[in-house]
Amino acid sequence: MYYACDKTTFGRNFTNDGRSNAADAQHKEKNDRMKPDQRWFPTNLVEQAAWFRNFAEVFASIALDLRFTQADIDSVLADNEVVQFLARDVTAMRMYERALRAFQRSMFYGRNGARVAEFPAAPEQDPPLMVNRGIFERLERLVRRIRTMPGYTPSVGANLGIIPRNEKLPELAAFVPRFRIIPSQSRPYSFEVKTTRGKFDGFIVEHRRGASHEWERATLIAGSSGEIRVEPLVYGHPEMLNVRIRMCLGNDAVGSYSDQQSYIISP
Repeated sequence: MYYACDKTTFGRNFTNDGRSNAADAQHKEKNDRMKPDQRWFPTNLVEQAAWFRNFAEVFASIALDLRFTQADIDSVLADNEVVQFLARDVTAMRMYERALRAFQRSMFYGRNGARVAEFPAAPEQDPPLMVNRGIFERLERLVRRIRTMPGYTPSVGANLGIIPRNEKLPELAAFVPRFRIIPSQSRPYSFEVKTTRGKFDGFIVEHRRGASHEWERATLIAGSSGEIRVEPLVYGHPEMLNVRIRMCLGNDAVGSYSDQQSYIISP
């Protein structure tokens, strides 16, 4: 015989997959945690603090050139102050815990004597102005934005410490992509770019106007195709573009540029 019962069993609430509600909440919280990519971000607290200090200093010096705002700089610097404080204080509290345990062992197991033991002094704390939670999420999102800025280069990424250590890069470094341009039937001054993605995550599209020598990054496309719209210099008139692409792993461009193709955008 089978008996009907609800999800409450012996005083504990369970979800459909057998976890208690408390365990389910912990499971969800763990999965919701945002962690920066460990290919470029350390996992050790002390190393994270050193990395963050360098990132904040370099970012503050180049952010305006990359078209970020002073508010972006202030946010990174404020986050860095909290990271440095927590790294110092967590390390200090760990040392203090060791001192307390040594004191406990001395009090419990030391030889009987008349000398009064000296209790270890707790570390002083001087926290900075606190910021919103989610420092790592803000960092991950900022790094993604940095990599899409027109002024971003591999040397900028190296100075910031955001170049991934990726074993795939050497074998893909010489890859030369091919692509097709398909006219857009619905939007003026637009066209679609298609390529074969292969082992890559996507590609960037760059264009050069007429006789200009300066390449402009149009967009980063996840997948194997995407539509590009280019603002014309003079509305109502067609314009000649040279177009090229480069493949990406994550947000990082890898391999060689494709051959150039010419295309005329029109109203």
